[in-house]
Amino acid sequence: MTEKQTVNLTINGEEVEAPAGEMLIKVCHDRGLDVPFFCYHPGLVPEGNCRMCLVEVVKAPKPMPACTTPVTEGMEIETHSEPAKAARSDVLEFMLANHPLDCPICDKSGECMLQDNSYAHGNDASRMVDVKQLKPTKELGNGVRLWGNRCISCTRCVRFCSDIAGSGELTMVNRGDRSVVDAFPGYPLQNPLSGNVVDICPVGALISEDFLYQARVWYEKKTDSVCHECSRGCNVEIQTLHNEVKRIVARHNDSVNDYWICDHGRYTYDYVLGPERALEYRLDDSSGPADAPALLARKLKSLVDEHGADSLGVLASAFMSNETLYLLGSVLKELDVPVENIAACARADGKEETFKGGFKISADRNPNRRGVEAILGPSAFSSRAEGLLEKSKGPGLRGLVLVSDLPGQPLPAEWIEALNSADFGLVFLLENDSRIGEEVSLIPATAFSERDGSIINEDGRIQLVQAATQLPRGALRLDDLLQDVLVELGAREGRISQRGLFDEMAAIIPALKGARHAEVGKTGLSLDGGEE
Repeated sequence: MTEKQTVNLTINGEEVEAPAGEMLIKVCHDRGLDVPFFCYHPGLVPEGNCRMCLVEVVKAPKPMPACTTPVTEGMEIETHSEPAKAARSDVLEFMLANHPLDCPICDKSGECMLQDNSYAHGNDASRMVDVKQLKPTKELGNGVRLWGNRCISCTRCVRFCSDIAGSGELTMVNRGDRSVVDAFPGYPLQNPLSGNVVDICPVGALISEDFLYQARVWYEKKTDSVCHECSRGCNVEIQTLHNEVKRIVARHNDSVNDYWICDHGRYTYDYVLGPERALEYRLDDSSGPADAPALLARKLKSLVDEHGADSLGVLASAFMSNETLYLLGSVLKELDVPVENIAACARADGKEETFKGGFKISADRNPNRRGVEAILGPSAFSSRAEGLLEKSKGPGLRGLVLVSDLPGQPLPAEWIEALNSADFGLVFLLENDSRIGEEVSLIPATAFSERDGSIINEDGRIQLVQAATQLPRGALRLDDLLQDVLVELGAREGRISQRGLFDEMAAIIPALKGARHAEVGKTGLSLDGGEE
């Protein structure tokens, strides 16, 4: 494969080498140069609508838009010359002529490109004396609202619906200063990726009803993590305030999800602190988070000592992180529980969807099926699960531990029946379930936003998950609980860090050997190809 042809050009007096045909704005941004823009987005085809990225090209009769101007041999560029700055200032004056001064109530305030560019490149006063044009405020569909007065006609949302989602619900209507984005009559915005138009809108024209007036972005804590709603493992940013998830937005990763996430992954988080969330510790009459490790270790050890290691069965889940699975396996190994007694459950498959721009929603609605298969074995979901359920119907299995952390999918009735009939039943419970008997022990499960660890997507890519919220009421994360149980059993001297736990796990599990926590954090790893 031959190397891509390059050209030599001059930017602000500096000699630069760049790939032939590369758009000038990308070449400038790659070198840290501040070329402002509105309509340009690296995940969309450039159209040069806003003209905010105008730069001076020597020998050109007028400033040129950097987003649609490819670099050529010998080109000379000035990004901050007086003609370039004057052109951008004029562009901003036109954009602000009809734009309302409603920043104090706009949800985009604090991350609005119009605010930033006006401050850095605009005039300090307006010459507008005419009455501003009024444009519609309406719901476009899928919880996305339009504030037409704020629209700057950049067409980012239109191009997204056309080129990425392939649905084409949005268009520009009217001309001149009356131009505004709108949905086609009778065709509301309803594609499964529609929330992305809110992310990419550079101003407050498109706002999510889910986030409307919920928080100011500068008060939020922002945590890089991974979506748990399918096995694609899209990279996301979880935004929280006062320990509540306020918003989930896409995080760029070329190898997984590009710049996008689906609406299911974006909006499915209400269960984290919802009214159905299970928060009760029930190991005996007075147990709580502080007592749980010692009580659990004692109950499991007593059961195994009295009835044998084969008397205990465990059902893990495809929502657990690799580290949690590894720690659970370590506890069972310390108790000599045979591997045939360890199975796993998963959410039912959905429909696979692939969109025009290449984005994919996986049919597998579980974030870590590959991790379970790597750590517990590929038969954990099938033959071992069937065998464990069958064994629970006989007298040999006296204790049953279930992990019920599948959002929106309660455990099947047969597993609840087996749990209720066991001498010792324990369930790590995410959402309350009235079918569980009073004699069954309960420990709150850890939700996706409360855990640190790693998961493996459907392509075998290992990715890091980071906790964005804390468990309520001082409850223990499942990883910490299991580490404390190992301490109580004499298998550990104390807890180790998440990084140390990952490296320990990767040194033992064949499928993860060679992976290191630091490398996963930087690039992600593939099970079959090392660093990507």
